[in-house]
Amino acid sequence: MPAPPIRYLAALAATTVAAAGLYHLHRLRRALDAERAAGRLTSSLHTRDMDAFTHRLTQAVHAHHAVTQADLVLTEALAAHHNPEGGTR
Repeated sequence: MPAPPIRYLAALAATTVAAAGLYHLHRLRRALDAERAAGRLTSSLHTRDMDAFTHRLTQAVHAHHAVTQADLVLTEALAAHHNPEGGTR
Protein backbone atom coordinates (compact mmCIF):
# COMPACT_ATOMS: atom_id res chain seq x y z
CA MET A 1 0.00 0.00 0.00
CA PRO A 2 1.54 3.32 -1.01
CA ALA A 3 1.95 6.12 1.54
CA PRO A 4 -0.77 8.81 1.43
CA PRO A 5 0.27 12.09 -0.12
CA ILE A 6 1.54 14.75 2.26
CA ARG A 7 -1.39 17.06 1.54
CA TYR A 8 -3.84 14.48 2.96
CA LEU A 9 -1.78 14.20 6.13
CA ALA A 10 -1.57 17.99 6.39
CA ALA A 11 -5.34 18.28 5.91
CA LEU A 12 -5.93 15.61 8.55
CA ALA A 13 -3.60 17.40 10.98
CA ALA A 14 -5.29 20.77 10.33
CA THR A 15 -8.74 19.22 10.83
CA THR A 16 -7.61 17.60 14.07
CA VAL A 17 -6.16 20.87 15.39
CA ALA A 18 -9.31 22.79 14.40
CA ALA A 19 -11.56 20.19 16.04
CA ALA A 20 -9.49 20.27 19.23
CA GLY A 21 -9.63 24.08 19.26
CA LEU A 22 -13.41 24.07 18.80
CA TYR A 23 -13.77 21.46 21.54
CA HIS A 24 -11.78 23.56 24.01
CA LEU A 25 -13.63 26.72 22.98
CA HIS A 26 -16.94 24.95 23.61
CA ARG A 27 -15.75 23.79 27.05
CA LEU A 28 -14.57 27.30 27.94
CA ARG A 29 -17.91 28.78 26.89
CA ARG A 30 -19.76 26.24 29.02
CA ALA A 31 -17.53 27.03 32.00
CA LEU A 32 -18.12 30.76 31.49
CA ASP A 33 -21.88 30.19 31.26
CA ALA A 34 -21.75 28.19 34.50
CA GLU A 35 -19.82 30.97 36.25
CA ARG A 36 -22.29 33.58 35.03
CA ALA A 37 -25.22 31.47 36.21
CA ALA A 38 -23.58 31.05 39.62
CA GLY A 39 -23.08 34.81 39.81
CA ARG A 40 -26.72 35.49 38.95
CA LEU A 41 -27.86 32.93 41.51
CA THR A 42 -25.63 34.42 44.20
CA SER A 43 -26.89 37.91 43.41
CA SER A 44 -30.51 36.76 43.53
CA LEU A 45 -30.00 34.99 46.84
CA HIS A 46 -28.26 38.05 48.29
CA THR A 47 -31.16 40.26 47.22
CA ARG A 48 -33.68 37.80 48.68
CA ASP A 49 -31.77 37.58 51.96
CA MET A 50 -31.48 41.37 52.23
CA ASP A 51 -35.22 41.77 51.57
CA ALA A 52 -36.02 39.19 54.26
CA PHE A 53 -33.62 40.86 56.71
CA THR A 54 -35.11 44.30 56.02
CA HIS A 55 -38.63 42.92 56.54
CA ARG A 56 -37.68 41.28 59.86
CA LEU A 57 -35.89 44.42 61.02
CA THR A 58 -38.91 46.56 60.15
CA GLN A 59 -41.17 44.20 62.11
CA ALA A 60 -38.83 44.38 65.11
CA VAL A 61 -38.77 48.19 64.98
CA HIS A 62 -42.58 48.31 64.82
CA ALA A 63 -42.84 45.86 67.72
CA HIS A 64 -40.39 47.94 69.74
CA HIS A 65 -42.40 51.08 68.97
CA ALA A 66 -45.63 49.37 70.09
CA VAL A 67 -44.01 48.24 73.36
CA THR A 68 -42.66 51.75 73.95
CA GLN A 69 -46.11 53.27 73.41
CA ALA A 70 -47.70 50.71 75.75
CA ASP A 71 -45.05 51.49 78.36
CA LEU A 72 -45.87 55.21 78.13
CA VAL A 73 -49.59 54.51 78.55
CA LEU A 74 -48.94 52.31 81.59
CA THR A 75 -46.54 54.83 83.11
CA GLU A 76 -49.11 57.62 82.72
CA ALA A 77 -51.87 55.43 84.16
CA LEU A 78 -49.76 54.46 87.15
CA ALA A 79 -48.69 58.07 87.70
CA ALA A 80 -52.31 59.23 87.72
CA HIS A 81 -53.33 56.64 90.32
CA HIS A 82 -50.21 56.69 92.45
CA ASN A 83 -50.84 56.81 96.17
CA PRO A 84 -47.68 58.13 97.86
CA GLU A 85 -48.81 56.88 101.28
CA GLY A 86 -49.08 53.29 100.12
CA GLY A 87 -52.01 50.95 100.25
CA THR A 88 -55.03 51.07 98.00
CA ARG A 89 -57.38 53.96 97.43
